Amino acid sequence: MNTDMDRKRPKTYHHGDLRNALIQAGLEMLSESGAAALDLRKVARKAGVSHAAPYRHFADKQSLIAAINEEGFHRLAEQIQSTLREVTGDAVEQLYGIARAYVHFAQENPWLMREMFSGLTIEREAFPGLHQASKTVFMLYMEVIKRGQEQGSIIDVDPGALAGVLWSLLHGVAMLTIEHQMRPYTDGPGGADNVTRFAVQMLYEGLSHK
Repeated sequence: MNTDMDRKRPKTYHHGDLRNALIQAGLEMLSESGAAALDLRKVARKAGVSHAAPYRHFADKQSLIAAINEEGFHRLAEQIQSTLREVTGDAVEQLYGIARAYVHFAQENPWLMREMFSGLTIEREAFPGLHQASKTVFMLYMEVIKRGQEQGSIIDVDPGALAGVLWSLLHGVAMLTIEHQMRPYTDGPGGADNVTRFAVQMLYEGLSHK
């Protein structure tokens, strides 16, 4: 049974893992209250460390948010890569695999997804790790587009431009879904997947040689 003393006792973390502990605490707070509620003192309290501890790794709130967003892009990339390993090499199935992973990630992490792409809290290019993490996700789209071009099933134009079109579509579906703007189409079991597949199919027909 937990006592008041148990609840007040600082949480423990592995030596040298303070930065990750603070990022995880920030992620929890983001999911509970949104970015506006984040500040270094509150994150320190949630992580069970002193108010001064966060300044060993983060100069200010913006630095912490950049680290949280960077972690978000790493998780998104991992989810996309995991999904791609489960689908065939067919271009449309690869595109759908990316789309499904992207929309599922948004549904599972709506506040994180909003913050990752808000563009209001921080300037992404000012934080090299965050900038690179976002580019890693973009490169996954590029690789699938290039693979489809090599197979002769996607038109042979600038793959970066096509990847941008793909990302625009996926982000639109994802954000409209988590903001409940796609009802009734996304309602019920498989609703979001059905909308996602239809959107990818329409895009693929526009990108293909057919």
